[in-house]
Amino acid sequence: MSDNAHAAAIVALADGLGDLEVVDTELTTVARAIGANRELQDRLSDIHTPASVRLKFVESEALAAAHPTTRAALAMVIAGEAAGNLAEIAAAVSDQAAEKRDAQVAEVQVAQPISDEMAERLRVALERRLGRKLTLKVTVDPTVVGGVRARVGDTVIDGSLSGRLSTVKTRLAG
Repeated sequence: MSDNAHAAAIVALADGLGDLEVVDTELTTVARAIGANRELQDRLSDIHTPASVRLKFVESEALAAAHPTTRAALAMVIAGEAAGNLAEIAAAVSDQAAEKRDAQVAEVQVAQPISDEMAERLRVALERRLGRKLTLKVTVDPTVVGGVRARVGDTVIDGSLSGRLSTVKTRLAG
């Protein structure tokens, strides 16, 4: 099964249960966490380990707070021998979910967590600037230092302090 087919199945399941937004958000978070842990990623995608052993992760304490539909989606991916592609599947779920909402995904990186109110103001500002409806995927990235870095498709808006410092450094060197 392809990444897009896995994503379509997850979107159909989550949308049918009214859980699409939470599954989209949680799946992206879990995919990033697993992607950052090579050992866990290898264990979940090792086809020589029985699926029943790999599926224990879905019921583990690490996912205790995850929505049941998110856990079901992860179980589908793991049982379908696609855990190694979880990041790609999560990105496809985000794209398909945004498409259902007639919006594009804006991947936003911030140095520290932001409130829902701040995320909403940021979404509105980005929509105004880009002229299209957006769904935000906010992630905390300490390398941003301050400000915001956003990517919508091929468009990157770098209002981060690290981006500004890099620009200054380049201008001083050149």
